Amino acid sequence: MKNNLPPFIEIYRALIATPSISATEEALDQSNESLINLLAGWFRDLGFNVEIQPVPDTRHKFNLLASTGHGAGGLLLAGHTDTVPFDDGRWTRDPFTLTEHDNKLYGLGTADMKGFFAFILDALRDVDVTTLKKPLYILATADEETSMAGARYFAETTRLRPDCAIIGEPTSLQPIRAHKGHMSNADPYSGPVRPLQRSGARGQRD
Repeated sequence: MKNNLPPFIEIYRALIATPSISATEEALDQSNESLINLLAGWFRDLGFNVEIQPVPDTRHKFNLLASTGHGAGGLLLAGHTDTVPFDDGRWTRDPFTLTEHDNKLYGLGTADMKGFFAFILDALRDVDVTTLKKPLYILATADEETSMAGARYFAETTRLRPDCAIIGEPTSLQPIRAHKGHMSNADPYSGPVRPLQRSGARGQRD
């Protein structure tokens, strides 16, 4: 199937060269719009329908959903477009230049997780997506490294219910079927603080 996709390494290089840092500090925080537009062009070239979703209450952040096929179910490939900030003192190379050394690729986001999108695009390069029997969705979200605003907004607004989802986070090439999470709740209390009292009966030995 003919398309205008660049070679794999050029896709990877372009993704790394496009800054999309998420940070709670406003001076460091960046929009991911340029990266989203890059991905949108490539997925459209492969025959996907592309929806770009502005994420409210963020500093100009966007989600992207590329889809093909019809009907229920299907497969969702999901990842985030942002990276953490970088510390100049800990980098020996330009973090926005994809560099190969000792058969490894280095750059900000190579593993976590811009590289995932490069591999998806390359895997689909010669696939006629119009012939797929089930829907295929590619989701690229914003602000995963800070507020999870992109994923939260997508979850709140989507009607998609794929049969399966693959999240392209780095796992040292080991398939992981679940991931631990964390939930907390703030309960304001202005009364006196008292020590906790032990309750319940002690067990007895036979």
